[in-house]
Amino acid sequence: MTSLDRVLAADRRLVEARLHRELRSRRDVPARLSAAMRYAVLGLGKRIRPVLALEAFRAAGGQDVEYVLPFCVGIEFIHTFSLVHDDLPSMDNDDFRRGRPSLHRKFDEATAILAADGLFARAFELFARAPGPAERKVEAVRTISSAVGPSGMTGGQMLDIDETRSGDTKATNSASGAIEIHRKKTAEFIAAAVVAGAVLGGAAPAVQRKLRQAGLALGLLFQMTDDLLDMEQASEAGRSTMVSALGRARTASQAESQAGKSEHAFASLGSSYRVLVGFPGLVLHRRS
Repeated sequence: MTSLDRVLAADRRLVEARLHRELRSRRDVPARLSAAMRYAVLGLGKRIRPVLALEAFRAAGGQDVEYVLPFCVGIEFIHTFSLVHDDLPSMDNDDFRRGRPSLHRKFDEATAILAADGLFARAFELFARAPGPAERKVEAVRTISSAVGPSGMTGGQMLDIDETRSGDTKATNSASGAIEIHRKKTAEFIAAAVVAGAVLGGAAPAVQRKLRQAGLALGLLFQMTDDLLDMEQASEAGRSTMVSALGRARTASQAESQAGKSEHAFASLGSSYRVLVGFPGLVLHRRS
Protein backbone atom coordinates (compact mmCIF):
# COMPACT_ATOMS: atom_id res chain seq x y z
CA MET A 1 0.00 0.00 0.00
CA THR A 2 1.41 3.40 -1.01
CA SER A 3 1.43 6.44 1.28
CA LEU A 4 -1.43 7.89 -0.79
CA ASP A 5 -3.44 4.70 -0.35
CA ARG A 6 -2.92 4.89 3.40
CA VAL A 7 -4.06 8.51 3.57
CA LEU A 8 -7.19 7.81 1.54
CA ALA A 9 -7.99 4.67 3.55
CA ALA A 10 -7.76 6.70 6.76
CA ASP A 11 -9.97 9.39 5.23
CA ARG A 12 -12.58 6.82 4.23
CA ARG A 13 -12.62 5.36 7.75
CA LEU A 14 -13.15 8.82 9.19
CA VAL A 15 -15.99 9.57 6.78
CA GLU A 16 -17.54 6.13 7.25
CA ALA A 17 -17.62 6.51 11.02
CA ARG A 18 -19.36 9.87 10.73
CA LEU A 19 -21.87 8.48 8.23
CA HIS A 20 -22.80 5.73 10.69
CA ARG A 21 -23.13 8.29 13.47
CA GLU A 22 -25.41 10.57 11.49
CA LEU A 23 -27.61 7.66 10.37
CA ARG A 24 -28.31 6.25 13.81
CA SER A 25 -31.98 5.52 14.40
CA ARG A 26 -33.94 8.41 15.89
CA ARG A 27 -37.25 8.33 17.69
CA ASP A 28 -38.63 11.15 15.54
CA VAL A 29 -37.89 9.32 12.25
CA PRO A 30 -40.15 6.42 11.14
CA ALA A 31 -38.27 3.14 11.48
CA ARG A 32 -38.81 2.07 7.86
CA LEU A 33 -37.59 5.41 6.55
CA SER A 34 -34.52 5.28 8.79
CA ALA A 35 -33.73 1.74 7.63
CA ALA A 36 -34.07 2.75 3.96
CA MET A 37 -31.76 5.73 4.41
CA ARG A 38 -29.15 3.55 6.10
CA TYR A 39 -29.41 0.88 3.40
CA ALA A 40 -28.93 3.45 0.65
CA VAL A 41 -25.87 5.14 2.17
CA LEU A 42 -24.05 2.36 4.00
CA GLY A 43 -23.32 0.15 1.03
CA LEU A 44 -20.03 -0.31 -0.80
CA GLY A 45 -19.59 3.34 -1.74
CA LYS A 46 -16.15 4.65 -2.66
CA ARG A 47 -16.71 7.94 -0.74
CA ILE A 48 -14.81 9.80 -3.46
CA ARG A 49 -16.65 13.11 -3.03
CA PRO A 50 -16.39 13.45 0.76
CA VAL A 51 -12.72 12.43 0.69
CA LEU A 52 -12.06 15.07 -1.96
CA ALA A 53 -13.75 17.68 0.23
CA LEU A 54 -11.73 16.58 3.26
CA GLU A 55 -8.39 16.67 1.42
CA ALA A 56 -9.16 20.03 -0.23
CA PHE A 57 -9.97 21.43 3.22
CA ARG A 58 -6.62 20.25 4.54
CA ALA A 59 -4.71 21.43 1.48
CA ALA A 60 -6.24 24.92 1.79
CA GLY A 61 -4.98 25.19 5.36
CA GLY A 62 -7.96 23.89 7.31
CA GLN A 63 -7.05 22.53 10.72
CA ASP A 64 -10.20 21.49 12.59
CA VAL A 65 -11.86 18.66 10.63
CA GLU A 66 -15.09 19.26 12.56
CA TYR A 67 -15.60 22.24 10.23
CA VAL A 68 -15.61 20.00 7.15
CA LEU A 69 -16.88 16.59 8.30
CA PRO A 70 -20.56 17.66 8.36
CA PHE A 71 -20.10 18.79 4.76
CA CYS A 72 -18.40 15.49 3.87
CA VAL A 73 -21.40 13.60 5.22
CA GLY A 74 -23.89 15.93 3.56
CA ILE A 75 -22.11 15.62 0.22
CA GLU A 76 -22.31 11.82 0.44
CA PHE A 77 -26.00 12.07 1.38
CA ILE A 78 -26.66 14.20 -1.72
CA HIS A 79 -24.70 11.81 -3.91
CA THR A 80 -26.74 8.89 -2.57
CA PHE A 81 -29.95 10.85 -3.09
CA SER A 82 -29.01 11.24 -6.76
CA LEU A 83 -28.25 7.51 -7.15
CA VAL A 84 -31.58 6.50 -5.61
CA HIS A 85 -33.41 8.79 -8.02
CA ASP A 86 -31.32 7.55 -10.96
CA ASP A 87 -32.35 3.96 -10.24
CA LEU A 88 -36.10 4.62 -10.08
CA PRO A 89 -38.39 3.06 -12.73
CA SER A 90 -39.21 6.55 -14.04
CA MET A 91 -35.49 7.28 -14.52
CA ASP A 92 -32.93 4.58 -15.40
CA ASN A 93 -34.98 1.68 -13.97
CA ASP A 94 -32.00 -0.16 -12.46
CA ASP A 95 -32.57 -3.20 -10.25
CA PHE A 96 -29.11 -3.19 -8.69
CA ARG A 97 -26.77 -0.64 -7.15
CA ARG A 98 -23.32 -1.34 -5.70
CA GLY A 99 -23.74 -5.08 -6.09
CA ARG A 100 -27.08 -5.42 -4.31
CA PRO A 101 -30.76 -4.60 -4.97
CA SER A 102 -31.40 -0.91 -5.58
CA LEU A 103 -33.38 0.87 -2.89
CA HIS A 104 -36.77 0.72 -4.61
CA ARG A 105 -36.30 -3.03 -5.12
CA LYS A 106 -35.21 -3.68 -1.55
CA PHE A 107 -38.06 -1.63 -0.10
CA ASP A 108 -40.55 -0.06 -2.54
CA GLU A 109 -40.67 2.92 -4.86
CA ALA A 110 -42.46 5.30 -2.48
CA THR A 111 -40.06 4.51 0.36
CA ALA A 112 -37.09 5.01 -1.96
CA ILE A 113 -38.31 8.45 -3.03
CA LEU A 114 -38.93 9.52 0.56
CA ALA A 115 -35.57 8.15 1.74
CA ALA A 116 -33.80 10.10 -1.00
CA ASP A 117 -35.72 13.25 -0.10
CA GLY A 118 -34.82 12.72 3.56
CA LEU A 119 -31.12 12.41 2.74
CA PHE A 120 -31.19 15.57 0.63
CA ALA A 121 -32.90 17.60 3.36
CA ARG A 122 -30.66 16.14 6.07
CA ALA A 123 -27.59 17.22 4.11
CA PHE A 124 -28.56 20.87 4.31
CA GLU A 125 -29.41 20.53 8.00
CA LEU A 126 -25.86 19.27 8.54
CA PHE A 127 -24.43 22.15 6.52
CA ALA A 128 -26.39 24.69 8.56
CA ARG A 129 -25.38 23.19 11.90
CA ALA A 130 -21.68 22.77 11.07
CA PRO A 131 -19.23 24.84 13.12
CA GLY A 132 -16.92 27.32 11.48
CA PRO A 133 -17.00 30.81 9.96
CA ALA A 134 -20.49 31.63 8.66
CA GLU A 135 -19.28 33.30 5.47
CA ARG A 136 -17.30 30.22 4.48
CA LYS A 137 -20.26 27.94 5.19
CA VAL A 138 -22.58 30.10 3.08
CA GLU A 139 -20.18 30.04 0.14
CA ALA A 140 -19.71 26.28 0.44
CA VAL A 141 -23.48 25.75 0.46
CA ARG A 142 -23.86 28.04 -2.56
CA THR A 143 -21.23 26.02 -4.42
CA ILE A 144 -22.92 22.71 -3.65
CA SER A 145 -26.44 23.98 -4.36
CA SER A 146 -25.44 25.33 -7.75
CA ALA A 147 -23.82 22.02 -8.70
CA VAL A 148 -26.89 19.93 -7.87
CA GLY A 149 -29.57 22.35 -9.08
CA PRO A 150 -31.22 22.91 -12.47
CA SER A 151 -28.01 24.17 -14.10
CA GLY A 152 -26.06 21.22 -12.71
CA MET A 153 -26.97 17.66 -11.74
CA THR A 154 -30.74 18.09 -12.06
CA GLY A 155 -30.41 19.70 -15.48
CA GLY A 156 -28.03 16.98 -16.63
CA GLN A 157 -30.49 14.30 -15.61
CA MET A 158 -33.21 16.10 -17.57
CA LEU A 159 -31.03 16.21 -20.68
CA ASP A 160 -30.27 12.51 -20.27
CA ILE A 161 -33.95 11.64 -19.95
CA ASP A 162 -34.86 13.80 -22.95
CA GLU A 163 -32.36 11.98 -25.16
CA THR A 164 -33.45 8.56 -23.96
CA ARG A 165 -37.14 9.30 -24.47
CA SER A 166 -36.64 10.90 -27.87
CA GLY A 167 -34.75 7.88 -29.18
CA ASP A 168 -32.59 10.30 -31.15
CA THR A 169 -29.53 8.18 -31.86
CA LYS A 170 -27.74 11.10 -33.47
CA ALA A 171 -28.11 13.12 -30.27
CA THR A 172 -27.20 10.15 -28.12
CA ASN A 173 -24.01 9.61 -30.09
CA SER A 174 -23.00 13.28 -30.13
CA ALA A 175 -19.70 13.78 -28.33
CA SER A 176 -20.58 17.32 -27.30
CA GLY A 177 -24.01 16.20 -26.13
CA ALA A 178 -22.61 13.38 -24.02
CA ILE A 179 -19.96 15.64 -22.49
CA GLU A 180 -22.56 18.29 -21.63
CA ILE A 181 -24.80 15.72 -19.94
CA HIS A 182 -22.00 14.22 -17.89
CA ARG A 183 -20.42 17.56 -17.05
CA LYS A 184 -23.73 18.53 -15.46
CA LYS A 185 -24.65 15.15 -13.97
CA THR A 186 -21.27 14.13 -12.59
CA ALA A 187 -18.42 16.59 -13.03
CA GLU A 188 -20.08 19.67 -11.52
CA PHE A 189 -20.77 17.93 -8.22
CA ILE A 190 -17.30 16.43 -8.00
CA ALA A 191 -15.84 19.88 -8.64
CA ALA A 192 -18.18 21.34 -6.01
CA ALA A 193 -16.96 18.83 -3.41
CA VAL A 194 -13.38 19.96 -4.03
CA VAL A 195 -14.19 23.66 -4.03
CA ALA A 196 -16.49 23.50 -1.00
CA GLY A 197 -13.83 21.75 1.06
CA ALA A 198 -11.25 24.34 0.05
CA VAL A 199 -13.64 27.22 0.82
CA LEU A 200 -14.16 25.85 4.32
CA GLY A 201 -10.38 25.63 4.70
CA GLY A 202 -9.94 29.28 3.72
CA ALA A 203 -8.81 29.05 0.08
CA ALA A 204 -8.57 32.33 -1.83
CA PRO A 205 -10.90 32.94 -4.81
CA ALA A 206 -8.08 32.39 -7.33
CA VAL A 207 -7.34 29.01 -5.78
CA GLN A 208 -11.03 28.14 -5.82
CA ARG A 209 -11.20 28.85 -9.56
CA LYS A 210 -8.20 26.62 -10.24
CA LEU A 211 -9.69 23.86 -8.11
CA ARG A 212 -12.98 24.06 -9.99
CA GLN A 213 -11.16 23.41 -13.27
CA ALA A 214 -9.23 20.53 -11.70
CA GLY A 215 -12.46 19.13 -10.28
CA LEU A 216 -14.35 19.37 -13.56
CA ALA A 217 -11.58 17.49 -15.37
CA LEU A 218 -11.55 14.90 -12.59
CA GLY A 219 -15.33 14.54 -12.83
CA LEU A 220 -15.26 13.97 -16.58
CA LEU A 221 -12.43 11.50 -16.09
CA PHE A 222 -14.49 9.65 -13.49
CA GLN A 223 -17.47 9.40 -15.85
CA MET A 224 -15.30 8.24 -18.74
CA THR A 225 -13.74 5.47 -16.68
CA ASP A 226 -17.21 4.53 -15.41
CA ASP A 227 -18.47 4.22 -18.98
CA LEU A 228 -15.45 2.17 -20.01
CA LEU A 229 -15.97 -0.20 -17.07
CA ASP A 230 -19.74 -0.47 -17.74
CA MET A 231 -19.67 -0.78 -21.51
CA GLU A 232 -20.33 -4.53 -21.49
CA GLN A 233 -23.47 -4.24 -19.39
CA ALA A 234 -26.79 -4.66 -21.16
CA SER A 235 -28.32 -1.94 -18.96
CA GLU A 236 -26.11 0.63 -20.69
CA ALA A 237 -27.62 -0.02 -24.13
CA GLY A 238 -29.27 3.06 -25.61
CA ARG A 239 -27.92 5.44 -23.00
CA SER A 240 -25.89 8.53 -23.69
CA THR A 241 -22.37 7.58 -22.62
CA MET A 242 -18.89 8.68 -23.54
CA VAL A 243 -18.29 5.31 -25.16
CA SER A 244 -21.44 5.52 -27.31
CA ALA A 245 -20.39 9.02 -28.39
CA LEU A 246 -16.65 8.59 -28.86
CA GLY A 247 -16.00 4.87 -29.07
CA ARG A 248 -13.82 2.92 -26.69
CA ALA A 249 -10.42 4.02 -27.97
CA ARG A 250 -11.24 7.74 -28.08
CA THR A 251 -12.89 7.60 -24.67
CA ALA A 252 -9.75 6.01 -23.21
CA SER A 253 -7.62 8.69 -24.89
CA GLN A 254 -9.86 11.48 -23.60
CA ALA A 255 -9.73 9.97 -20.11
CA GLU A 256 -5.93 10.19 -20.15
CA SER A 257 -6.18 13.80 -21.34
CA GLN A 258 -8.60 14.77 -18.55
CA ALA A 259 -6.39 13.01 -16.00
CA GLY A 260 -3.44 15.10 -17.18
CA LYS A 261 -5.44 18.34 -16.98
CA SER A 262 -6.65 17.60 -13.48
CA GLU A 263 -3.25 16.50 -12.20
CA HIS A 264 -1.54 19.58 -13.67
CA ALA A 265 -4.11 21.95 -12.16
CA PHE A 266 -3.79 20.42 -8.69
CA ALA A 267 0.01 20.37 -8.91
CA SER A 268 0.13 24.05 -9.91
CA LEU A 269 -1.25 24.96 -6.48
CA GLY A 270 1.79 23.72 -4.60
CA SER A 271 2.95 20.91 -2.35
CA SER A 272 0.02 21.14 0.07
CA TYR A 273 -2.18 19.72 -2.71
CA ARG A 274 -0.01 16.62 -3.25
CA VAL A 275 -2.74 14.20 -2.10
CA LEU A 276 -5.17 15.66 -4.61
CA VAL A 277 -2.48 15.43 -7.32
CA GLY A 278 -2.62 11.66 -6.88
CA PHE A 279 -6.37 11.38 -7.38
CA PRO A 280 -6.53 11.53 -11.21
CA GLY A 281 -4.12 8.63 -11.58
CA LEU A 282 -6.12 6.51 -9.15
CA VAL A 283 -9.33 7.22 -11.05
CA LEU A 284 -7.74 6.63 -14.45
CA HIS A 285 -6.44 3.18 -13.47
CA ARG A 286 -9.31 2.00 -11.28
CA ARG A 287 -10.91 -1.38 -11.96
CA SER A 288 -14.25 -0.91 -10.24
